[in-house]
Amino acid sequence: MRNVINIIGRFYLYQKERFPVLPLLLGIIPATLSSSAVLPSNLTVATFCAAVAGSFAYLLHVRIVDELRDFEHDVLYHPTRPLQSGAISRRELRYVDVTAVTVLLVIAFTAGASAVVIALTMLGYTYLAGKEFYVGEALRKRFFIYNALNLAQMLLMQLFVYALFAPRISFSLLLLAHFLFTTVGTIIFEFVRKLKVPGEDGVGKDTYTYYLGFGVAHSTYLVLLAMNTLLFLLVMWIIPASAIPMFVGGGCAAVALLIAFFHRVKRTKDSDRLMQFSFVVVYGIFNLAIYIAKIYG
Repeated sequence: MRNVINIIGRFYLYQKERFPVLPLLLGIIPATLSSSAVLPSNLTVATFCAAVAGSFAYLLHVRIVDELRDFEHDVLYHPTRPLQSGAISRRELRYVDVTAVTVLLVIAFTAGASAVVIALTMLGYTYLAGKEFYVGEALRKRFFIYNALNLAQMLLMQLFVYALFAPRISFSLLLLAHFLFTTVGTIIFEFVRKLKVPGEDGVGKDTYTYYLGFGVAHSTYLVLLAMNTLLFLLVMWIIPASAIPMFVGGGCAAVALLIAFFHRVKRTKDSDRLMQFSFVVVYGIFNLAIYIAKIYG
């Protein structure tokens, strides 16, 4: 029991920097609600909790696999990270990982055959990603391809969430638009995380600003934000929703755009955090608006 408590304490220190639980839940919960709304299913508390827990468990699994795979790289270029500094050990992270995978599989097996197949596919793909698809450094050097292949894990997770709400997924125009909306949202989460201010790229060659420069990388974020907003409006139009939530969503996106331009001028760590936070809030509002419009509209 003492060992378990010790691991929990160490994981708490780890998650503060590498896997912040609260921001993740703020992203997962609204996205789960909107995912349930675009399918012909009745949302129950049990199914909702299962979808949130399954998503969280899989994201944790992916994070730990990434940490273990990149350990030697991070020793060289990020020695202050929790795993490298000794705040938590690789063995302890593996214990946490086993728990996360167990939670995911239990949820899948209680949900039905489709969820099981997708969950096993997710785990298999993540295993390959952890092995760098048996290509190794040759793949890592191709930064954009490398990140795109790893990003595919999040798309599989979205299909898993759909399967929890509807054992037989019927691909409608609304579902396709929502999937594209969540796909772009996922890309933004990944992209903005590796969009650093000038001088903060380090020497690890693992950020988009290192390869694109701050100006191009930031402009890419603006384009992705605009795409995500347009896809949100498309989903709302297909539902169809009233003009009010569409205007609210569009207004929030405009605020996020202004904050992004503010960061482009200031280029500080604080303005960077503000820009990231603004997207988390806007994306959450988008998803809540979709859920409210579909269920109560």
